[in-house]
This record gives sequence, structure tokens and C-alpha cells, in this order.
Amino acid sequence: TEEEAIHFLQRHNILPSERKCKNNHCMKLCFGDRIIRKCYKQNCRSKVNMRVGNWFEGSRIRFVAAVRFIYCWTREFTSISFCKNELGISDKTTIDWNNYMREVVVLYLDSLPNNKIGGDGKIVEVDESLFTKRKNNCGRMLPEQWIFGGLCRETKECFLVMVKKRNAKTLMENIKKYIHFGSVIFSDCWKGYSTNELVNAGYQHYQVNHKYNFVDPKTGTHTQNVERMWGSAKWRNKRQRGTARHHLNSYLAEFIWRRNLKENDGFPAILSAISTIFPPNIEM
Repeated sequence: TEEEAIHFLQRHNILPSERKCKNNHCMKLCFGDRIIRKCYKQNCRSKVNMRVGNWFEGSRIRFVAAVRFIYCWTREFTSISFCKNELGISDKTTIDWNNYMREVVVLYLDSLPNNKIGGDGKIVEVDESLFTKRKNNCGRMLPEQWIFGGLCRETKECFLVMVKKRNAKTLMENIKKYIHFGSVIFSDCWKGYSTNELVNAGYQHYQVNHKYNFVDPKTGTHTQNVERMWGSAKWRNKRQRGTARHHLNSYLAEFIWRRNLKENDGFPAILSAISTIFPPNIEM
């Protein structure tokens, strides 16, 4: 029910469990045509909508529908047809709420104090992949969009980042930003990976020449895990019938967030992320 959904969101600190009026009185929760907080103190009688001062401000979706949508989003069941038939949510609302969820993930990943992968002796496979070609389905010429990414073999954690160029300077900057010093980096023989610079920066570096081998016969170096990661990311993108360029960054963030969950349940994880990024305000 709507009331149960509100209490559920309060327990997860997405909606405030209490609210104070401008005179610092505790306001009571009132259910009716509108769900409001109301102060019953004499000479006050303040009222405030339940959605004011929290993540739901500006939205009109019912709280129970929002909880169901969030749960389905973690299971990747939020297509327009599913939400319309099973949740009773309109096309536009479905699109908006999918964007809201990706926004939460982007902000949550940005808020993490340490978003680097790898570490002493851990192997990080790195690679670049072309996500958007120069020509789209309408025949228009657009700039290519390359994605640089890495995957830690031991922890399975990954990163994906949009890059304007895949030259040595750009790749080196992102390796330092997303990979711990002391990591062992496996890459192909693309000229952008400078072994001398990587070693001087505190990494070990091994390469495989894909012109001759998928796995280097001497060192055993390969990048098959990160290449499979590209396959997963692109398959997911194709299943969603592509991603608009201005949504690509949030799409990549969602992919990273889901992958880094490993075997954990995404529902409590996303509720915690919402509460962390958008803590409710208890004062008017």
C-alpha cells in the first residue's frame, strides 16, 4: 500500500521519519488526497508536502509505484512495455525514472573516496573499444567515441571511461587515475601503451601482440577477460536498442555499478546509494 511504501522508504532513510516546522515543532504524517506533514500546535498549523526536501521532490509518481520500479530496475525489468503492463507507469515516466536511477549511480560512484582498481601484484587488463562509429543509422557523420577500460582479474572490479583520444598521454592519465600503483598491467601492443612510462610510474607491464597470438606464448599475457567485458557492455547496449550519446556516461556508470555488485543484492545497495546521495531534510 501507499502507507506501507512510505514507511519502507522511511526505514531506508530516503523519506524523513520526522519533520519539524519553522517553529521547531514535530509535524505529524497525514494521509488523504495528498500525503502531508502537519503541525497541530496552536498558532502554527504549518503544512508541508511529503515530497518536499527529499529525493521525491518534484515527482508525482505514487510511492508504492516508485518502490516497485526501483526493485524492478535492480533486476533490469524496466522496459517501457513491462512498466506499462505490470506497474501501470506511463512511457514518459518510465524513461524519466530510468534516467533518475542512472543519475543516482553516477553520483554515488563519483562520491566514493577510492575508485581505483588493482593493487600490489594484482593483474589489471586494459583495453580500448569503439562504442560509437562516425556514421549513424541516418547517415550523419559524427565523431567517434572511444571507451578506455580496465578489469582486475582478482577482484573482478572494473572501470570504463569515455576518452576523446586514445593516445599515450590520455591513456597514461587514466591509468594513473583508475589503477593503483604496484599493479601488473596486461595490454595489447597498441602504441599508446608505453612500457617505460608505466614502469617509471610504478607499474609492471606485459603485452600480447594480437597480430600473432591471443595469448603470449612466453609470458602467458592475454586480455581476454577485458575483451569479454566489452562484449557484455555492448550486448547490453544493443539489447536496449542503443544509447544516446548524452546518456553514454550514465550508461557506463550503471554497467560498472552492476558489475561491481558481484553476487550482492542490488535492491538494498541502490536504496543505500539514494539515501547517501540524497539524504532527506527534516527541517522546513
